[in-house]
Amino acid sequence: MKSPSFVALSHWTAALVSALLALWLFWFAAAQQIHSLYQLHYSAIQQMLASDLTGDTKILTRQLSSSFDLPYLKVSQLDGVVLHEQSNTMADYALSSWILTQFDRPLTPALVQDQAHNLQVEFLPQLSEQLRTLELFSLFLFFGPLLLGVLPYYLQPGRPKKQKALPPHPIEAAVQQAPALVQALQPQSTTSGTDYLLELALYDQLTSLPNRQQFVRYYEQQLKAANAVHQSVFLVVRCHSLAQINHKQGYLAGDLYIKEMADLLKQLPQLSDESPLFRLNNTDFCVLFVQMAPEQTQELIALLQQNLDSYQQQKQLDSVALTAVVQVAQGKPLGELLAMADTALSLAKTKQSRANKQTNLWYLLTDSQEQTAESSFSTKNWRHLIDEVLQGQRISLLAQPIQPLNKTSKTYSELLVRFRSSEDQLLPTALFLDRAQKLDKLIEIEQLIVEQALILIANHPGQIFGLNLSAHAVQDEAFISYLERRLAKETELAPRLVFEISEWGLQQNLKLSKRLIDMLHQYGSRVTVEKFGAGITSFKFFRDLKPDFVKMDSSYTRQIEEDKNNQYFVRLMVDLAHRIGVAVFAENVETAAEKQMLESLLIDGIQGYFLSKPAPLE
Repeated sequence: MKSPSFVALSHWTAALVSALLALWLFWFAAAQQIHSLYQLHYSAIQQMLASDLTGDTKILTRQLSSSFDLPYLKVSQLDGVVLHEQSNTMADYALSSWILTQFDRPLTPALVQDQAHNLQVEFLPQLSEQLRTLELFSLFLFFGPLLLGVLPYYLQPGRPKKQKALPPHPIEAAVQQAPALVQALQPQSTTSGTDYLLELALYDQLTSLPNRQQFVRYYEQQLKAANAVHQSVFLVVRCHSLAQINHKQGYLAGDLYIKEMADLLKQLPQLSDESPLFRLNNTDFCVLFVQMAPEQTQELIALLQQNLDSYQQQKQLDSVALTAVVQVAQGKPLGELLAMADTALSLAKTKQSRANKQTNLWYLLTDSQEQTAESSFSTKNWRHLIDEVLQGQRISLLAQPIQPLNKTSKTYSELLVRFRSSEDQLLPTALFLDRAQKLDKLIEIEQLIVEQALILIANHPGQIFGLNLSAHAVQDEAFISYLERRLAKETELAPRLVFEISEWGLQQNLKLSKRLIDMLHQYGSRVTVEKFGAGITSFKFFRDLKPDFVKMDSSYTRQIEEDKNNQYFVRLMVDLAHRIGVAVFAENVETAAEKQMLESLLIDGIQGYFLSKPAPLE
């Protein structure tokens, strides 16, 4: 028979072994968890460096400081020149530091380098909560198994031979407890500043869908693998009833509407890992179906329309959404794809207006010469229509002013062109210009617009007007030569002209774009970069080209009062533009709330139906 002292010693030994085993398991898991937290910070900072548009170290540093709670942060050039350094006191957790060192996870600053921007960032994550939890549970895991293993022996009166129920073996108890205790570190990690930043930067908060930034990265990857032989379908669903619901039922109802629309779109069977759903902006969802046949496209449209109509009846709404379906060959540049989607949405809205009712209409737009969507112009001879417009100079110009938001802002009225057939039928502008380009008539149309604009400007002395130039025209050397000759003859009118050119159009040939802008400046004309933000250009691009104005893409300004991400982006762009002497305008402003928010973000001028619609000049 074993002596009581031997039994006690065996219990103490088993308890000690179990305590050490539990500690080792917990420490190993905790070290891995803290290492993952380092990696999350590393990935987030690496993404911020890679996607930095500013080139301004001070702004980048402010972004890092405000996005993370870092006890240590150092920003420097790759050659070691320190640009910024901050160090905050962090509590000393000697036991935790020693533990992590044993698992080759020392608490030392990590280093992120970015060769393209000549920057490196050293940082130490905020780990106080994790380290405190690590030390607390280490003590509990050490003494807990000891108590579980030894107390039962001493608490049994007379220590009878038979026991009604034995407690779990100390080692088993410790092993069972370890996973649950390791989970205690997880909440602190998942609610850290890094995870919050990643979620904020890459995912929409309301629907949990990947956002516009994710879509841009996704599309860049698709471009690398594009095969022009295959057809892609780009689907954009615009929840155009959001403003009405917000106004009549409140913002909670508007949020519910967006959530339910996201759930409705998530049910499309055509979605896959290769073709995920994105929330492009406040009102728009999009999907790129990388390879889709025409018959599959028709099935997609039919199913989507059925779901939208069903939702409309269920919610007793006048309308739910407008849909753009863009069918293109793989490899279409992103800016051009988004422009086509905007065109299709505009044409869908035109169909809705003609129907004189609010319905869930759609429009299919292709980059082929034949228009496969239902259209009142699909059977027309486009070449004949375009020749009619050119020969009869059947265009009219409407003006829509940009309202200044401060006393020092210099603004102008934008001229918008309308085309009419010989039967005086209004032609859809975007579709007309698209057909003119495909039939090699766009340059003639552009020249006609310039000639008509010069006549109008001459009849309205003292006023400044903006005129759009297409991406095709600004990359055509013959058109640039023509424009230079006309401005040289109209030296009094040229200073009253502002030429609006899309960001995407300028990107196509930077050398030619710079030459064009320099020429326009030479004759006193000014330049606006419109649809700014729709592309992925660095801000250095604008410093080099030196435009006079920037007009934010409407996807950033639409319902901006509800979108914190867009508010931050616009405010940042305003700050950067003002630094280089560029004024910033916002277009498509349709509500008082949008106007008020844009004014608070120090936008220089706004334009949209809320202020005034395009109208003929008197």
